[in-house]
Amino acid sequence: MKTPGALLVVLLCWVLFPVRVDAYEYEGESLMLALSGHLESGAVYEFDQDTPNEDPSSELGIDFKADMGSVSSFKLLLRARDDGKVIDPGNTRLFNEFDRIYQDKNPFIDVEEAYVDFFTSYVDLRFGIQKFAWGRLDEINPTDNLNTEDLTQGGTNDESERKIGVPAAKANVYSDFVNLELAWIPKYVPYRLPTPEERWFPGILKAPEVIETATAAGNIPVTPVYEDIDLSGSGFKYSEYGIRLSRYIAGCDISLSYFRGYDMMPVTSAPTDVTVVLEDLLALDYSISAEVTYIPEIYKMNVYGLDFTTTVGSFTLRGEYAYFQNKHFNRKFSSVLKDELTQERQDAIMDEFLDRYLDTEDPQSSTTVRIDPQVALQEDSMKYGLGVDYIYGDTSVSVQFIQEYVPDFDNDKPVYFIKDGFDTLVTLSFKQFFLQNTFEANLDGAYDLEFKDYIIKPSVRYKFTETLQLTAGVIVLDGKEDDSLLGQYRDNDEVYAKLRCYF
Repeated sequence: MKTPGALLVVLLCWVLFPVRVDAYEYEGESLMLALSGHLESGAVYEFDQDTPNEDPSSELGIDFKADMGSVSSFKLLLRARDDGKVIDPGNTRLFNEFDRIYQDKNPFIDVEEAYVDFFTSYVDLRFGIQKFAWGRLDEINPTDNLNTEDLTQGGTNDESERKIGVPAAKANVYSDFVNLELAWIPKYVPYRLPTPEERWFPGILKAPEVIETATAAGNIPVTPVYEDIDLSGSGFKYSEYGIRLSRYIAGCDISLSYFRGYDMMPVTSAPTDVTVVLEDLLALDYSISAEVTYIPEIYKMNVYGLDFTTTVGSFTLRGEYAYFQNKHFNRKFSSVLKDELTQERQDAIMDEFLDRYLDTEDPQSSTTVRIDPQVALQEDSMKYGLGVDYIYGDTSVSVQFIQEYVPDFDNDKPVYFIKDGFDTLVTLSFKQFFLQNTFEANLDGAYDLEFKDYIIKPSVRYKFTETLQLTAGVIVLDGKEDDSLLGQYRDNDEVYAKLRCYF
């Protein structure tokens, strides 16, 4: 592993800026400017040496704010990164793009937020690249679907890091009766995935090496092809929008919401080309191969949501409920092949091959048949959760119960991440501060009751000064099933360390 080049820069910042300074701030009568940021260098050690290597990474973050009195403000948040997860970059563009799933570039610059605000007595307006924060639960929010996520780290990093800023317009309307938030995203911005050769490429999108058959040719070898998303459509019908009503009632902060847009999770089709080639005419020896093309698909859905937060004694209760109408799930690839490559279908492919081979006018020694199975399955579902928080001094504990339920689940057409119509997740977050808040110990974890998989993330953070901190931790994943949400990454256990300098 190479030595992180930014480490020396981070240490230099520690020397130059041992305490927080205000040298980057300007304040006038009607204008205030603030420029801040960070330098970070980090490295990962993989427990399983058979997984792809991940080189050290370095990052420069720039946060610029401008307040024009009480009338308007501007914010720009940039992140320039040399990402050790990217193994063989094939995209030479510098900035991350809003129409690609596989960014496949290194180094890169990501515009996380860039928006302007306008304030009035009753309405606040925001235009530009922004992140929304709907819902009340931590990390997993059933009602929060406006921002897609960057899944290049398998979803193991914090939600604030996963969210992708989207070009949008937002209006907050305030009244004594109810507060109203309106959001419009002119064009869908897709989620992001690592490329197939990287550590955190989803296991569910990895094609099987062979397709088992009962033909004389034996098992069929499979070659996967991964296409990027096609977002060539334009117009209002390709946009997304949402509305959220909030009101404080009898000690409870309650919100109702509606979202019309696309699912933030990956959904694909998988057209498969099966090719039969005659190898030996006299022996009638032939071979069969298959090329599976994974093509990202997007489908419109409606999400009706409710969320709340309240206090009961020393405890804080948070809850969410979302009803997903016309949501799509990915069917398990093994189930799709079982339905499509029946013995009758295999015999039909062989008959077509023989007909073409025996054609007296144009005999062919090979033939290709396309199978285009229905991989995306449309079902309505409900996702809901309840969280309980408790804070005592320098200690905080949070426990959450989150479940998804598909009422019309068909066991004959199994989908990923749902078993017998349910997926139930229990999460725990524990935080303890020591030494006047200079040392922080964390324990985060989640366990899936249906799939018996889990993630455990203990970590510590130490502040050397107000501008320099070190974070170190472990990520442990396990699961009995390779195609479960956490189990698909069960070989990706790691130890990581990050040194960050603020300026």
